[in-house]
Amino acid sequence: MLAKPLQFPADIPSDYEMLVDEPVYDPAIHLAVDESRQVETETLADFGYNKHEIADCPSPIAVGGPFRVLSPEGIRVTTEVLSRLRSTAESDTGNRAPNYVAGGVYKSRFLRDLSNCTELAGRVSNIMGTPLGAHTIPHQQLYVNFAPEDVSKAVDNWHTDSIDYDIVILLEEPDTFDGGKFQYFRGTDREAAEIFGTQTEELPVGFSDELPESRVVSAAKTCGGEAVCQQGAKVVHRAQKLNKPAERTTLVISYVPLDVRFKDQNNLERIIEWDHAGTAAELARHCSWRSQARLQNILEDLPINSDSESVLERLKFAVADVNKLIELLEAN
Repeated sequence: MLAKPLQFPADIPSDYEMLVDEPVYDPAIHLAVDESRQVETETLADFGYNKHEIADCPSPIAVGGPFRVLSPEGIRVTTEVLSRLRSTAESDTGNRAPNYVAGGVYKSRFLRDLSNCTELAGRVSNIMGTPLGAHTIPHQQLYVNFAPEDVSKAVDNWHTDSIDYDIVILLEEPDTFDGGKFQYFRGTDREAAEIFGTQTEELPVGFSDELPESRVVSAAKTCGGEAVCQQGAKVVHRAQKLNKPAERTTLVISYVPLDVRFKDQNNLERIIEWDHAGTAAELARHCSWRSQARLQNILEDLPINSDSESVLERLKFAVADVNKLIELLEAN
């Protein structure tokens, strides 16, 4: 049951301002995607998830990579664009990223077109083993993490994502900074939550405690422009502290599964609390997109002799996401 990728909104929230005089994104120039190169992956089963938990996910893959994403020119232009966005960086008031830019696709047309690039989405889809599209909640399509000025702070503490799939692209050469590695926990979210003394639904807030070193994997990126892709809602990960001040910048581009048979893994409860400009409309488009595909499936596939019980079940399934959002909006 595949939905068509959702088009980017026709307008942007009034709180954002798009850069002017930007370079024009061109995948032939700015990408370095090599479909012939085999990418190593680890599965949810490798992490300890059981067969029922895996069956609830569109893909059995937990992590893939590293693999090349940006060309040298892509790195140069992206770095140039980000230098213009540094003044819009924010600091999380909780236990997460101390120096980040949110809503990048509403601030830069170049970054928007990179995040919505179908060639890149196709590469990530092939690695993750399920069709993916640009994320249907635009302010979540792209985040930027800059190195914190205070190196006693992690670039981003241990957490799971509030969105389901993403890639983490490093811009600088790895040998230009000490520490700051992208790391993930080879274990389940339940195990990590138990170690942190919390519940799995609280993992997105971030935790600075250490996880068992023997089960922590550092992504072996060899050059700038490489990425790791992950099922971020299931993989506990972080960007560790730098050992001394340095430039260390990552782009986090998010994706959504086009197969809408599965439960939505995006954490709408948490996303709605962030109250970014345009969030309510973004979530309405996201949930309507999922329900539209499910309703279309009824139109095309419902046997005419279906009994009322099975019809009711399919109708409830089709509109479940919209009904959930209505409840969340009413509660807020």
